[in-house]
Amino acid sequence: MISADALHTQRPTAEHPVGRGADYLLTVKANQPTLFARVKALPWAQAPVLEATRERAHGRTEVRTATVLTAPRIAFPHAAQVVRVHRWVRTASTGRVRRSYAYLVTSLSAECVTAGELAHSVRGHWRIEARHYIRDVSFGEDASRVRTGNAPQNMALLRDLAIGLLSGLGFASVPASYRWVGYDCFTRPLDLLGIA
Repeated sequence: MISADALHTQRPTAEHPVGRGADYLLTVKANQPTLFARVKALPWAQAPVLEATRERAHGRTEVRTATVLTAPRIAFPHAAQVVRVHRWVRTASTGRVRRSYAYLVTSLSAECVTAGELAHSVRGHWRIEARHYIRDVSFGEDASRVRTGNAPQNMALLRDLAIGLLSGLGFASVPASYRWVGYDCFTRPLDLLGIA
């Protein structure tokens, strides 16, 4: 199954994998206004919540519920089901609560995949998105001018190593771990690697 963010929720993107025997899970947002309106207008209130998860991490509690409906009238190629994920996030330090909905469309039918499996796939997609966000925002990967030979793969490997090391420090964010390393930039990186 191919999963992609809203930028790729296009008809050709949906046709391509299905034409080759694969399936898709695509995020639906306002960049496709007709599809987005049709998906939001489905009878979500009447559908049962089929999957619920609760996680505590990084100073916040997140509850996610997944609701799945068949996709009879959304006019998108090979659409079999539509998923709505309701996220409820409470930040422990401030008590602030944030609620949001995410909508996705998939070519997988209810006979092929359960709501729990779809919810797991959505969460996996978001984990990958979050990882790439860190690589781009904190490490400037998209702005990198490294383009020849194996250099791009080697730089990506070094960025992943740095993210792994910094994540293991227990800070709430990568920038916070940057600051900690920056206080003694000559020896702390060596300490992390067990060299110093």
